[in-house]
Amino acid sequence: MEVDFFKNNASDVLLEVEINPDVAAAFENEYGERTGQTPESGPNYQHQPNKWGGEYRIYFNSEHDLLDEFAALKIDVEQGHRPYRGHLKYRVNNQAFFWALVAAGYRLGEN
Repeated sequence: MEVDFFKNNASDVLLEVEINPDVAAAFENEYGERTGQTPESGPNYQHQPNKWGGEYRIYFNSEHDLLDEFAALKIDVEQGHRPYRGHLKYRVNNQAFFWALVAAGYRLGEN
């Protein structure tokens, strides 16, 4: 998946995963294989028993309109009237885009 439009225009990028404990080991193994790192529980990686699987979130700011690029990928972008986490304007919930960003060098937490 193409992510250069994002890398070139997004700032204050934060990756976060909330995952059901039943599938956490699979996520941790995949993340470890892709990054060489083990995800640590905390505000950016949480086990949530009320989830069916996982929520893969990308928060970011941008001075550029990236909505057309995301629409071409069939990815919805949420924009809140109040910023996410107090300072981040946009949120994407998309597992494939999350993994594409990990492949491009992004990691859980602030980037």
